[in-house]
Amino acid sequence: MINIPEVFMSIGFLIILMISVFVKKNQNIVLGYLSLLLIFLTQFFVLKDIFLFEEIFNNFFVIDSFGSFLKSVILICAGFVIYFYLIVKNDSSLNRPEFSMIILISIIGMMLMVSSNDLLSLFVSIELQSLALYILVSFSKEDFNSSEAGVKYFVIGSLSTCIFLFGSSLIYGLVGSTNFSEISQFMSDQYSVPLLLVVGLIFILVSLSLKISAAPFHMWTPDVYQGSPSLVTAFLSTAPKIAVFGVLIRVLVYPFGEIIVDWGKILIILSIFSMLIGSLGALRQDDLKRLMAYSTINHIGFILMGLVPGSEDGITAICIYLIFYITMNLGVFLFILNMKRDQLNVTKIKDLSGLYKTEPLIAGCLALLFFSMAGIPPLAGFIGKLLILNIVIDNNLFFLAIIAVITSVISAFYYIRLVKSMFFDSPTEELDLLTNSQSKLLLSIFGLFNLSVIFYPQFFLNLCASITLSLFALR
Repeated sequence: MINIPEVFMSIGFLIILMISVFVKKNQNIVLGYLSLLLIFLTQFFVLKDIFLFEEIFNNFFVIDSFGSFLKSVILICAGFVIYFYLIVKNDSSLNRPEFSMIILISIIGMMLMVSSNDLLSLFVSIELQSLALYILVSFSKEDFNSSEAGVKYFVIGSLSTCIFLFGSSLIYGLVGSTNFSEISQFMSDQYSVPLLLVVGLIFILVSLSLKISAAPFHMWTPDVYQGSPSLVTAFLSTAPKIAVFGVLIRVLVYPFGEIIVDWGKILIILSIFSMLIGSLGALRQDDLKRLMAYSTINHIGFILMGLVPGSEDGITAICIYLIFYITMNLGVFLFILNMKRDQLNVTKIKDLSGLYKTEPLIAGCLALLFFSMAGIPPLAGFIGKLLILNIVIDNNLFFLAIIAVITSVISAFYYIRLVKSMFFDSPTEELDLLTNSQSKLLLSIFGLFNLSVIFYPQFFLNLCASITLSLFALR
């Protein structure tokens, strides 16, 4: 039982919690490094059985290569965020021992989410990670914006919970079970799809759309991204998104695979709205964190396109895109964490003016990340978008591909505007010099990764194709 990564991490969390009582000096640093060690050890348990298939806890959870892959990516995201926390000078409000502990709780919830094989276990897992995120968003108690963001996120999260439970109750009332295997069996026995089942699925999709910031259910994202501490925003924009996409894929492809025509139409609407609102909304932003919020919405729309066909190739493309997406996002947020003037954090886009003159290496790495987000060849973002567009075109969804290309062109404008500001604008006030060598090294690695992917794309194709097989083996 201890070999199950979630169980191992839960036991490790309790041990660290007990150790924290005896640590008197630099609690947040010591617990941060202990949390990093626990994440590393849990990663070993995940990768050890990455091709294992097993149903556990009375079929409430399933261990398979798809879930193990997503757990590994989530752990990598969380590891980077905790490492950022340790190497970057944070606000005093974040220098508390609970910070890394709460991140561990949210990770456990996310890992359980991607392994859930039942609507009940999925609900409990979502709530576990959500409760931790509510605390993280409002962690800076002295900052009014953080408290406001926490309240907004809590209200939207509570609404999402109610919608999810209502949809689940409709499905349970019709099927008589909440287990994915039994729902799938019920679907295959039906000659026509009951309307109540589709309605229940729509409610669940709306709930999950609120979690991933898919438009038109994105209303909380810009305010929460801006109000949260930058470190929390970095975490919020990566790991939870991966977990919810894992849930979306598992729910739609396995138990509801028979009604792909119905949920495919819903995903098309969500994708189009997300790409349009994400690209157009970012044009008017003057705050870098709000711009990244709209950028996330745009990327979510692009990823949803890959799920519309419900095919193995589409999910492979989504997994590859998610890998590239987190490297771009983490790199940009690492810079935002170090973006200071007179030792105070600043996040306005105008503060990037003339960055190249004082920090040419950092400006170059940021330019690579922004160009990659825009999908400019030959960077990683271009490869990710190309793979998804190829899947969409192969399935004759030409109108969706056209909208995706148009919105990509629009989004390229505001990314290029950032690069133009860094390289060609004269600085009004210069930012503090970045003396953090670890941050410089990590930024360089993120930038080089996005630049070098063109030389080994087959590695990601083979890796992600092999892990998606477990999903379709159940059908």
